[in-house]
Amino acid sequence: MKGFDDFPCDLIIEILARLPAKVLCKFRCVSKRWYNLLTDKDLIMRHAELSKRKPLLLTRKYISDANGEMNGSKVTVELTSMDMEGNVTDEFRDVLDGHVHTFISCYPFSIICCMYSIYVCNPSIRQVVRVPYPSNARLYNVGFGYLPKLSEYKIVHLLYHSFVGDGKIGCEIFSFKHGEGVDSGSWRTLGDYPCRAWIDGHPLCVNKTIYWGLVSTSWNDKSILSFDLDNEEFSIISYPVCNSEEYSSLVYTKIMGCLCLVGCSARASTLDIWLLKDEKKKIWVMEYSISLFTSSVRFLGPCDNQCEEILIHVEQRGLICYSVKDQTYRGIEKCRAMKNFNKPCLYYDSLIPLRFTTRRFE
Repeated sequence: MKGFDDFPCDLIIEILARLPAKVLCKFRCVSKRWYNLLTDKDLIMRHAELSKRKPLLLTRKYISDANGEMNGSKVTVELTSMDMEGNVTDEFRDVLDGHVHTFISCYPFSIICCMYSIYVCNPSIRQVVRVPYPSNARLYNVGFGYLPKLSEYKIVHLLYHSFVGDGKIGCEIFSFKHGEGVDSGSWRTLGDYPCRAWIDGHPLCVNKTIYWGLVSTSWNDKSILSFDLDNEEFSIISYPVCNSEEYSSLVYTKIMGCLCLVGCSARASTLDIWLLKDEKKKIWVMEYSISLFTSSVRFLGPCDNQCEEILIHVEQRGLICYSVKDQTYRGIEKCRAMKNFNKPCLYYDSLIPLRFTTRRFE
């Protein structure tokens, strides 16, 4: 330890930033000097930057008591973290106010939304913090995004419990600063959004914009509601023109940092992928048409913000990581074996706290 003092601080940061957050949290107990080092802003930000190269998956399952029953309104949820090879990196449990209906992520954090409660979770340091919500309204469509320029996270809740104005529905936003904890945030009412259609429960954040699918009975009327986190404005994006009879479903996700739509054709065993090349002009371009499997697709999701891979849950095959560029795939075995399987969240390992500590950083 005496020789350790002779190392330059930037070199120490480069070494420690390559270790998992769970290990670094244990190191904080070594001494006051180690605690100060491992809560330092530069180390935390460098660790977060390097972690983006190794995305992790977070899955959930509900835990019942000895009689196989849930404990009233409280629900115990087991959260399992694993790498993209399917190796479990951590597992922990927490008690929530009801079953989870929205489970989404943005960078190091995940949003766990129940009927009347919202939680922000940093699985890397096992922190689950309830968001203060003054209303008794039910929580349905909750989006989550991050503004790097302002170092600010935003939870966007579409108010589904009451219609306001001329055929429009209200919206409210909870904002909290990066590194200042959830308790530092507050709610505010934004106003109305420009439609009255039903919104699906799987929002997606891409490049500072949150997207929701608008549910419609007609294929030609299908569209996506977008919310720009920067200027806080809504807009509607129509689906690309295509033959509706070719596809059993059309799912939106992201590839290489772009919003994309994936047409699943069970009959032809193919995936057709459109990328939104210009959001302002609402221009879609079909980039890929790839062979799939005879098994049906249950859902798709992003594998990383910038790579050309997507996660696909295929019946009889479990969760696979598919490269749209090379048209190759690899299975994630742990997910295939899970009995109570749910759609996973993608996140990055991080030391960023969700609660105030004695040492704060910007």
